[in-house]
Amino acid sequence: MGRMVYLIRQTAYTVFSFCYFIGMAIEMTVRGFFLITVGGATDENKLKYHQILQRRSRFVISHVPGTTFTYSNSHGETFEKPSVIISNHQAHLDLMGIMMLTPKLIILTKNWVWHNPFYGIIIRYADYFPISDTGEMAEAITEKVKKGYSVMIFPEGTRSEDCRIQRFHRGAFYLAEQLSLDIVPVFISGFGEVLPKKSFHLHPGKMSVEVMPRIHRDDPAWACDYRDMARRLHTIYLNKNEEVRNHR
Repeated sequence: MGRMVYLIRQTAYTVFSFCYFIGMAIEMTVRGFFLITVGGATDENKLKYHQILQRRSRFVISHVPGTTFTYSNSHGETFEKPSVIISNHQAHLDLMGIMMLTPKLIILTKNWVWHNPFYGIIIRYADYFPISDTGEMAEAITEKVKKGYSVMIFPEGTRSEDCRIQRFHRGAFYLAEQLSLDIVPVFISGFGEVLPKKSFHLHPGKMSVEVMPRIHRDDPAWACDYRDMARRLHTIYLNKNEEVRNHR
């Protein structure tokens, strides 16, 4: 009986969350049409759109039924100075946890995300880039960075099925090196347990986003090329993930 009650409750939570998400996607599409298509793709209108995305993301991730959410930024990161933001990747919900960090954010996505029928148009209104368009992307990213935007990349490239840290691709670190940008590591936890990669149901759990110390480009302690940077940060994430798992 208890198992049946649990399944009914979680199914209700999942349906409610999905309907809310679809409603949000429709709202942001309509807002994008009037603000950017009709109003014009000006820097001011683009920033307004990003600010709305940030507020909506913060609200959604803080109100997933049956879950709790905590945000930690003990080092006082303001995201005012452009950087390359990296994060481990566990679930679709990760994007909400990242978009809430700052409105001046450009996320590099996979092609299928950019063309997604539910939220692809939102991704395009926000000027997020499909990671395969490397030629046009480099120039566009440079222009966004000059306007104060940070660039976010999941170095694992794909969601983890068991919440373990997978190998880091080097693209994020190469981009940081080429654009002389700091790196801001972000660690997410619990997202893959609330919405596992191959599950269509929400599960109860605790989600958290932790902003770790900024790695300054001119810090002698981090004087290495992008290959070594990828290896060193991968080790940090492995240790951090092990620490979190041991405390659960």
